[in-house]
Amino acid sequence: MIQNRKKKILKGLLAFLCFQTLVQAQEFYSQLESELQTKLNSIVRENNLPGVTFSLLLNEEHQITLAAGFSDTEEKIPMRPDSKMPAGSVGKIFFAAVALKMIQEGKLNLDDKASSYLGDTDWYSTFPNHDDIKIINLMNHTSGLPRHLFQPEFMEDFVKDPKKKRAPVDCIQSIANKEPVHPVGKGWAYSDTNYILLGLIVEKITGRDFYDLIQEQILDPLWLDLTVPQRSDQIEGLAQGYVGPNNPFGLPKKVVDTDGNFVLDPSFEWAGGGFVSNPKDLTKMVKFIQEGEYLDEDTKTKLRKAVSMSTGQAFDNGYGLGTFVWSKRNDTRYGHSGFFPGYVSHVEYSQNRQYALAIQVNDDGTYAYLQQFLFDLEEIVDNYLGSIDDYTIRQNFKKQEDCWNNSNIECYMEAYAKTEPIQTASQGGITYGYDNIIGNYKKYFPKERMGELYFDNINTRRLSDHLYFVTGRFNLKFPGREELAQGWFSVNMKKIKGKWYMITDHSS
Repeated sequence: MIQNRKKKILKGLLAFLCFQTLVQAQEFYSQLESELQTKLNSIVRENNLPGVTFSLLLNEEHQITLAAGFSDTEEKIPMRPDSKMPAGSVGKIFFAAVALKMIQEGKLNLDDKASSYLGDTDWYSTFPNHDDIKIINLMNHTSGLPRHLFQPEFMEDFVKDPKKKRAPVDCIQSIANKEPVHPVGKGWAYSDTNYILLGLIVEKITGRDFYDLIQEQILDPLWLDLTVPQRSDQIEGLAQGYVGPNNPFGLPKKVVDTDGNFVLDPSFEWAGGGFVSNPKDLTKMVKFIQEGEYLDEDTKTKLRKAVSMSTGQAFDNGYGLGTFVWSKRNDTRYGHSGFFPGYVSHVEYSQNRQYALAIQVNDDGTYAYLQQFLFDLEEIVDNYLGSIDDYTIRQNFKKQEDCWNNSNIECYMEAYAKTEPIQTASQGGITYGYDNIIGNYKKYFPKERMGELYFDNINTRRLSDHLYFVTGRFNLKFPGREELAQGWFSVNMKKIKGKWYMITDHSS
């Protein structure tokens, strides 16, 4: 009777502590969202913007997506968190990812000559540097190809008839017989033409529509329902776009007419960008590319290998394969910005903090300010990172309690890293490696004598963005024993692909 009463008291205490932790977590996540919304409102107000959408993806369980201002200022239609906008060159991340998957599978090679796929056309030989361009030069913009969009022939035709249907392969003919910007691999010049050529090569190899490949491999698996290929003049949920003072395309101020149609044909962009999207989807996409298993680690290393945006040579910061690489807040970021008439976008992933941020504005005159907007928003996130990390780490121990008390060692061991050389230390000595550690647990704690476990006195100390030192006490009630088995522990926890795992565990 007394033992049952003690067990009920223990379970009640654990339930209360769990509820209290959950309430505290909800409070600081709500406070973070509220402060981000206030800052987003002020960004719109202070910069006289029509509207903004923003998303912060911390992990699978926590994403904040917000909106401020108007989707259409004249009609006073509020911007919604799920409003869509063309993402411009951010879309290159999608196209590059699928191409890299093909490289990983041996269907394409970074050192392949573009001419081996396009040499049989009647136009490729008219392009500058055509004999020497490789796939890698297309993907990191070291081909020396001019940007077809800003050639006089293209601009004159576009201004004359923005709604004319232009196949991307026809658009790039404006660089025929032009001088190269630089020799192949001897400089760097951003050019959408590179990605149009990459798209043509991928479609030739696969015999498939590139958009369909992206739909199958990225959009559908991630449920990116707010991301739509720019095939149509009318897209549901599209925010109005406002053209800024720099208007080389000669477009009207508003790029969506009263019937909800683009005033220009959006399909010409294709592999140079080619998607209408939303920050909620863009953050999921970039986190998936950087953390997920779609690309293996060797391929991700190739993706992140940057070249200087002045020399085209290997450098710490610059442009990788479909992604910019830069330093920020003692961290490395991977991402892309995008421009489409009436809209600007930016998405980035933090290597150390392992979260993703994205922002879109329906005013293309604000392209130069996107990084500052995100910097201001991220300063608010900084103030909550400690609380977020502390809560997430404590949840790991809560899960371990639940797993242990359900006699599930495999579940309990999910708190330990499988991809790192882990170790535990106890009175019995030091044990190295995941398999040896789980083997010891199963040997010394068979299901019938695991008992009930709870942790207390947990303290966390931040060592870096992705490393914490944690101390606490374990309390173990064995079956048939009145007294608790208690001891103290210290663990090092590392953030791996957005989740916290133990890499060392010392208990006594």
